[in-house]
Amino acid sequence: MQKAGILSKVDTLINLPIAINIALSTALVPAISHSIAQKDYETTNKRLSFSVFISILIIIPCAIGFITLAEPILKLIYPSASEGAGVLRLAAIAMIFVAINQTINSGLQGLNKVHIPAIALAIGATVKLILNVILITNPIINIYGAPISSIVCQIIAFSVSYTALRKSIKLNINFNKNILKPILSGIIMGILVYITNYILGLIINPKISTLISIIIGVLSYGLTLLKLNVLTKGDILMLPFGTKIYKVLEKMKLC
Repeated sequence: MQKAGILSKVDTLINLPIAINIALSTALVPAISHSIAQKDYETTNKRLSFSVFISILIIIPCAIGFITLAEPILKLIYPSASEGAGVLRLAAIAMIFVAINQTINSGLQGLNKVHIPAIALAIGATVKLILNVILITNPIINIYGAPISSIVCQIIAFSVSYTALRKSIKLNINFNKNILKPILSGIIMGILVYITNYILGLIINPKISTLISIIIGVLSYGLTLLKLNVLTKGDILMLPFGTKIYKVLEKMKLC
């Protein structure tokens, strides 16, 4: 019962950023279907590539935040039952692939390839079931087997879906800009958040220090993205309320 409770808490936490990504990926389907119907493959490519990029931008800081502040976050939200930091850290890794899979699968649905996400998930789920039986029943691994099997499941599903997508459309994914720099920004954020939370935790209430650390993490991640030129003017304008966001950043001389 205790271990099941840990998994339930972890699932609740990682579902928060995934829910945001679902909203973005769901909106992608009609947009891609429309551009495909118009035979505008260049627009389809741009929309899908940008959506994958945005998913990476959203999910990377969330995952690194969970990994860095796993224990403080659990103590903040579940003060009377804060076990499960290790499970949360592993689940955060699986969360990255879950979010990217959602976006890729939405793209495949827009391309009228609805069977591929189902096949990818079926293969991944089968492997996950087998690994759950093997790992969770192992007394050394125990409850950690659940997130480990989820990581393997999502990586397999990602591999199948991404391979199928690349055969249908060429994504404009720049490894340096779209993957490496967001990860670097997330690592910088994670280091800053860890140091901030550690120092503040010695001075003020741990819950307050955790909240302050999270706010600093969000700000530092955004600033690092701008300083590394990860987000161009065109990228910002494509975001919801992008015009207003760009005007504010321009006034602050951040772009």
